Amino acid sequence: MTIYLDIVLFENIFLNFIIILSTAIIGKTQIKVIRIFIASLIGGLFAICNYIINLDWILGMILKLLISLIMIKISFFNCNLKKLIKQLMFFYLVSFTFGGIAFMLLFFINPQNIIIKSNHLVGSYPLKVAIISGIIGFLIFFIISKMIRNNFSKKSLLCDIEIFNNGNIKKIKTMIDTGNLLKEPISKTDVVIVEKESLKNIISKDILDNLQAILQGEWLESENLHSYKLKLIPFSSLGNDNGLLIGFKPDYIKIYSEEECVRNDVLIGIYDGKLTKNNLYTSLIGIDILSKK
Repeated sequence: MTIYLDIVLFENIFLNFIIILSTAIIGKTQIKVIRIFIASLIGGLFAICNYIINLDWILGMILKLLISLIMIKISFFNCNLKKLIKQLMFFYLVSFTFGGIAFMLLFFINPQNIIIKSNHLVGSYPLKVAIISGIIGFLIFFIISKMIRNNFSKKSLLCDIEIFNNGNIKKIKTMIDTGNLLKEPISKTDVVIVEKESLKNIISKDILDNLQAILQGEWLESENLHSYKLKLIPFSSLGNDNGLLIGFKPDYIKIYSEEECVRNDVLIGIYDGKLTKNNLYTSLIGIDILSKK
């Protein structure tokens, strides 16, 4: 049977490219197409050499590992040793998955003209199987990566907090926001942002219903606002460079994350709006608050 080395080279370059691209998606690593192509070409040339020379299996395994490291280093040029090992593990995970998909396709296609040489399957099937398995494998890893990322961002960053104030307790769902570094500018006190609807049992309804009036200096005569020790907390966000929140200091809060944490040195910033459309959480807490005991 005639084996065309240019076809074998193309198959290996194509699969190597897809495997490295999938590795980058899983590891959430920035990539450059030209570097992936160079790494894929090196892997393809090694496959050709291995096919022609028929190396000893021990030497072949060592060289394959070395070539894999070179391919990963070229593709992810700014990786340190720890990241390099991590990407190498992802690379082999993707490679084994693609291999399984290819064998599954062989089971259905059932080609007749197949030979095994130097641990490579060659025959009349490869180009079609290589392309289909590459596309299927890429789609599988892309979907799984997106599902894991969404699950992590929407669930793993959620926790419960309890706010204790003047004998009242309210438990609410909060999101740990790594970008929330809001502090009261004078005392440098950390601020937990909470939707006003979640504070109805914690603070006076008149205050919650008149947040804008208070911000404009129209102090309510029906309430002793001084007893709440209200503070004005400046903040900036997209589209609002000079925002203000009304805040108050609760007796303390309990945070139920990986470990229970009690904090009596935070402020509650009252947000007059909705933080999320689906009510998955009603407050935001900064990562700094969790790291301080």
